[in-house]
Amino acid sequence: RFLRVVLVLLALLVVGWVVWSVRAALVPFAVGAVVAYVLAPFVAALERTIPLRSPALRRSLAILISYALVAGLLAIAGMLLVPPLVRQASEFVRSLPIYFDAANEVIIDWLDRYQAEVPPQIRNQIETNLATLGSVVISTVRMAVGKTFDAVGAAVGFFSAVVLLPFWLFYVLKDEHRALSWFYGLWPVNWRGDVRTILRMIDRTLAAYIRGQLFLGLLIGVATGVAMSIIGMTQPIVLGVIAGVLELVPILGPILTFIVIALVAVATDPSKLIWVGLVFIVIQQLENNLLVPRIHGHLVQLNPAVVMILVVTGGALWGIVGMIVIVPLAAICRDVFRYLYHRLSEEPSS
Repeated sequence: RFLRVVLVLLALLVVGWVVWSVRAALVPFAVGAVVAYVLAPFVAALERTIPLRSPALRRSLAILISYALVAGLLAIAGMLLVPPLVRQASEFVRSLPIYFDAANEVIIDWLDRYQAEVPPQIRNQIETNLATLGSVVISTVRMAVGKTFDAVGAAVGFFSAVVLLPFWLFYVLKDEHRALSWFYGLWPVNWRGDVRTILRMIDRTLAAYIRGQLFLGLLIGVATGVAMSIIGMTQPIVLGVIAGVLELVPILGPILTFIVIALVAVATDPSKLIWVGLVFIVIQQLENNLLVPRIHGHLVQLNPAVVMILVVTGGALWGIVGMIVIVPLAAICRDVFRYLYHRLSEEPSS
């Protein structure tokens, strides 16, 4: 039995080393795993409504129907959103140099007023605090972006993986139960109860976090795009997409969103900066006091100060991907540690 455990651990180490070595090529499969994780409950619910006797056929049909529904939703969204999104994205990219130059002129003018009107003692204190905060944020973002681009640049089989992704996703969803049974069979019989419990804990935390973050990104992106359109900002759809994507990065994402939108406002119409700030405050209040408690519940249970440290650590280790995954990973490690600690503390039954 001990040798079997050693063999399983060695196999996991080898597989882990191979996956880490080719991690850039496996990025599409990582995205596919998230999609499969999100779709799995829907496929299971749909499977129960199909009146067929064959479980394999029922499962396959449920997956194909899910594919069709998702493809239909994407097609409708594509027809409605892709043309204006492409047009606004092209305008946004072409306008970036103009935005930077205009924002630079406005900021220089503000700095001149600041130098002339603010007393030197207050200026020194403000500048010291801003320099400390800015160096931390800039170093974190620089490390995160650098590591992310290194990983993407090292991708060898990326496009072939994208082509294979729909077929891989089908078999992952189809053979989910068989894979779990195989995995449980690797462990000694008296360990399997603990393994099942730990996997259920991981599933509970991970499912809540992934689905919650995706839903938050969608809500915040739509709310930001609509708000930017109402106040008359240029390229509101692009700004909404930026807000939705950056929402996936805990703590730092909303701040980066505000910086991007504020720079666009300063470059195009500085008078709208106050409206951008008000919209940002309202959305953040709604998110922090209404959306996050309801969507995430109390499953992650990490103090915001701890989350900030985790985001910096994740960005330094694994880039932007690390900033996204580090919070649920830390919550899972905490829960598993607690379970194992109490489990190993129990007195053996006589």
